[in-house]
Amino acid sequence: MKHQSKIEVWDLCLRLFHFLLILLIIGSIVSAKLDRLDVHQYFGIMILGLLCFRILWGLFGTYYSTFKSFVISPHAVYLYISGQYHNQSLRNPLGSYSVVTFILVIFFLVISGLFSSDYVMYDGPLVYLTPNYVSLWTKMHNVLHFVLYGLIILHLTAVFYYQYLKKHQIIQQIFDGYARNINFKPRSIKEKYVFKGISFLLIFLSLPVIILWYF
Repeated sequence: MKHQSKIEVWDLCLRLFHFLLILLIIGSIVSAKLDRLDVHQYFGIMILGLLCFRILWGLFGTYYSTFKSFVISPHAVYLYISGQYHNQSLRNPLGSYSVVTFILVIFFLVISGLFSSDYVMYDGPLVYLTPNYVSLWTKMHNVLHFVLYGLIILHLTAVFYYQYLKKHQIIQQIFDGYARNINFKPRSIKEKYVFKGISFLLIFLSLPVIILWYF
């Protein structure tokens, strides 16, 4: 197993995405609880840009960043549930569906926020586009943020289980990117696109803010 610990599987762009998403979600929740919706909208729009980068990186990034590395086939799910699944990927079906669910929920949460209103002091930046559906967008936004809380709790529970009960050191993996505690030899990744990836990440993160600020 020692030689496997030297194989990098999570590239720097994916790790930066993960850390930035955590910070932006925390900032979004705190600003909303403090009724600073003027600030809240900027956290939301940066999250949207970050998700757009993740979709791009899921198509053109390093192997374990791409969606083709996800295990989402119904047969694999059946094998996993029945205890017959033999892991030949860094992600199991549960982990794969967890990532997809997070992306979808956060995406629709942010989109609905752009069209929402608190009916007192703040209107989302795109409320004027669908004035007849503001209440629907607002309800969707309010419901989805509770769904997000549930997903965060499930995610933290899974991290605790794999980190401290199964000793998989997944927290260390997300910090340094190296595979640990796996029963197969993973694919090695090449970081030759990492600087281009970081450049795109910064563009996707900042461009929505600039657009919102000036328009």
